[in-house]
Amino acid sequence: MNQIGRKIYYEKLTGNVILITPEKFNGIATTKEQDFAMYEVLSIYNPESVDVIELEYGQYSSDFQTANSVRVDLETGNLLFNYPVFEQPLSVKVNNLEAENAMLKAQNEALQQQVADLEMAMAAVLGGAE
Repeated sequence: MNQIGRKIYYEKLTGNVILITPEKFNGIATTKEQDFAMYEVLSIYNPESVDVIELEYGQYSSDFQTANSVRVDLETGNLLFNYPVFEQPLSVKVNNLEAENAMLKAQNEALQQQVADLEMAMAAVLGGAE
């Protein structure tokens, strides 16, 4: 059994990924030259301007499944994954904000009543002190 990991072909100047070859559970390893002949997207590039990172079989599998995109950090040679931001639907956010707003209004009214009660009590104390 010959497990072949993904290959990440990228531009040396920018780190932009050109091609990610698929993993092969039982396959034959190919050279850079063979890949340039086999993949049309690579054939339009000068091989000298393209580099490749060869991964182990299964390496970063969950990252590739989840990420929106990947690029190469030219300083470190590491892969940089861009992940989607999962958010609540806008309607849920609006409903939550409306509920929070209603709760804050009720708390504000209760505090205003307490202030009014305290003002009355202070007036009674101060008025009775004369």
